[in-house]
Amino acid sequence: MISFSLALLSSANAELVFSPIPNNAPDGFAEVFSKHVDVLGLHVYAKQNVPSRRVLHCAHILAQWIDNDENGEVDNVFVHQELFDRHASMVMWWNEDQAEDDFDNIPNDVLDNYALQAIFGDEVNMNYPKNQEFDATLEETLHLVTHEGYSRVFPSTWGEFQETAMTNTMDAVIKGGWYHYDDPTCDYECNATEYFYWSLTSILGAQDYSWRIWEISDEWELPTLALMQKNNQAMVALLHDSQWGLATILPDGTYEPSLNCPADFNGSGFVDASDLLFIIDRWSESGEGDLNDSGHIDVGDALTLIDAWGLCS
Repeated sequence: MISFSLALLSSANAELVFSPIPNNAPDGFAEVFSKHVDVLGLHVYAKQNVPSRRVLHCAHILAQWIDNDENGEVDNVFVHQELFDRHASMVMWWNEDQAEDDFDNIPNDVLDNYALQAIFGDEVNMNYPKNQEFDATLEETLHLVTHEGYSRVFPSTWGEFQETAMTNTMDAVIKGGWYHYDDPTCDYECNATEYFYWSLTSILGAQDYSWRIWEISDEWELPTLALMQKNNQAMVALLHDSQWGLATILPDGTYEPSLNCPADFNGSGFVDASDLLFIIDRWSESGEGDLNDSGHIDVGDALTLIDAWGLCS
């Protein structure tokens, strides 16, 4: 199954564009949503009234959490496979009221068995941090990856229950008085999900602004890398351990992967006759297939493809 997951990461699938609601979408989604973006085999679904720029922004942030070095390959294949198998999706409404109106149209077994994370268009802030308002997209897309992915695949380390490597550090931070989430509807698992988000984004610099530090101080008091290193070294060590493939750069909403095999247009793992036919079918056009960035597809692109002929490295 892992090899199938990796095969998704072709130049065609790495391009984040709108596409029809897929045939394998969860029941009810075709009736509720009208916009869809494939994100390296994961999904963003949105209502018609959510501005397309905000939908694509969500897709780009999600892509950067799972392919942080932007090399066209997911950073943790096991987590990606878990998310792929459960049709992991960001589901976007304009606001919470609109979402509540739609919930009756989505069967309970979909809500229970698919990996879904809601986000509202009115909380997507594409001007963060310039306008001194946080972009909730950074948080909600990360929740999808960690809560539905890491916690399930690596339960002894990232599990959101007591006595895991992560929650042991969380309990110490709570005891130290630096984390005090007071939402009565948020149980231990919920607190762990939030803690993962707070810790990673603080290390990456998302919270390190004077206006933001004050804004979140009633919940989180380790908003910078320096404070995390001083008071939560155990979590810093976990997050920096390269075996997990976690982000080392804060997503900025501009996912531009450098693909290892850009001439493999169908994601087969080979550059062969089918890829050459793809170029011929788009001859003299622009866009995908323009391997040498000349502005149009011509003999130069065909020669570049032939140079890459065979198994992708």
